[in-house]
Amino acid sequence: MVEGYANVRESILASIPGESDRALLEQVGILEEDGTVFIVCPNKFSHAYLGRQYRDLIIRCVREALGRDAHVRFSISDGRGVQADRAQEERPVQMALPYAQAASPVSGLNGSFTFDEFVVGRCNAFAFEAAMAVSDGEASRYNPLYFYSDTGLGKSHIAHAIGNRMAGAKKPVKIKYTTARDFSHDFVHNVRNNSMGMFEKAYGPSGIDILFIDDVHLFKNKEKTQAELCHVMDDLISAGRQVVLSGFRPPSSMSQVDKGLRSRFSSGLVIDIKKPDKVTREKIVRHKARKNGLELPDQVVEFIGSHVLGSVRELDSAVLTVAAMSSLMKRQVTLDLARELLEGVLEKQQALTIEFIQNFVARNFCITRETMISPSRKKEIVYPRQVAIFLCRRYTPETLQAIGGAFSRKHSSVIHSLETVETMYKENLKARKEIHFLMEKLEGETGR
Repeated sequence: MVEGYANVRESILASIPGESDRALLEQVGILEEDGTVFIVCPNKFSHAYLGRQYRDLIIRCVREALGRDAHVRFSISDGRGVQADRAQEERPVQMALPYAQAASPVSGLNGSFTFDEFVVGRCNAFAFEAAMAVSDGEASRYNPLYFYSDTGLGKSHIAHAIGNRMAGAKKPVKIKYTTARDFSHDFVHNVRNNSMGMFEKAYGPSGIDILFIDDVHLFKNKEKTQAELCHVMDDLISAGRQVVLSGFRPPSSMSQVDKGLRSRFSSGLVIDIKKPDKVTREKIVRHKARKNGLELPDQVVEFIGSHVLGSVRELDSAVLTVAAMSSLMKRQVTLDLARELLEGVLEKQQALTIEFIQNFVARNFCITRETMISPSRKKEIVYPRQVAIFLCRRYTPETLQAIGGAFSRKHSSVIHSLETVETMYKENLKARKEIHFLMEKLEGETGR
């Protein structure tokens, strides 16, 4: 082991903000042979990801800790020593994969969600590398694989992309995609009809090679369903089957999910997909434009990437607006045209601050803003407050900490509000209509 190894690791970990990335680096070994320092990665996945994302940082930390210009190489452990360093393969941003066929309808996958449609940036590179590794069968130790993010950032896309790539391979793969809600309905239906044998066959190792479950945060307060899911996951993982999960929040934040199930969710690899940064937003804009047969000038790309700060869906909408209107108006796409088509909307979007949304919600529920953000626990106050928090998260770029501060609430309380409204929106028709009405009205007032 290299002298100063602890200092090297401490220096590297202190320079890396992401929890998932740090967890990956914890598994890396450092050794020195014949004057060369080897960064020993446990598998191809970590070798590819760490080498591409943190190569320069790791080399700098090693040299600073040793106090000399050491030769550093990235290698893969073979269980006994290290394999020869492999050249870093630069995957293109858009993967042109040999996707031979659409996924079987039985699998439940969306055939349009493929890796070649997934734009990679620093916000999602870890997720991309992990997904590729799983689809290649190289990351079985990271099982289950858990993606979480806000809506519209690609967690479902990348999960479907794994299944679609595996479905297009020569070897037949038994794939099952479901949601927390459908899994719960399947379980309850089979219990009521005394047909659990059918359920166990459908979700057991004999019928599944890879299981996808979306919206797992919706399993909260479903004790029997959670217990059954624990059994399903244990059986599949023990049999060497892959489980891929996606949700709104990390497992540690799901206070209303059983501790045992939360432990299983987090026992593999947990990956946060963040909002795209400016560089990634510009990549997305270019990709969406090319898909629509449009070559955008750099100035237009930069304008959209600098002003549309929300989800990938909002970037897609902006590009489609420019493409459609330029075609209908028979005008060449220029920066002036983009400003004309988008700037009015973008200026009105600036009104969507936390305070604006607080006043909007309070007005619609016939209470004052001060009452809504007060410590009151009355139902007629708590519900509007939760809706306001949900809308602030959806329509503003503010962090959870900033939103919590504006409502005088702790981080855990904000997450609870988001999960509560998300659940009501998906499972309660009356609440969904009410929230949808508020969103339409809010968007109408701000021109969004």
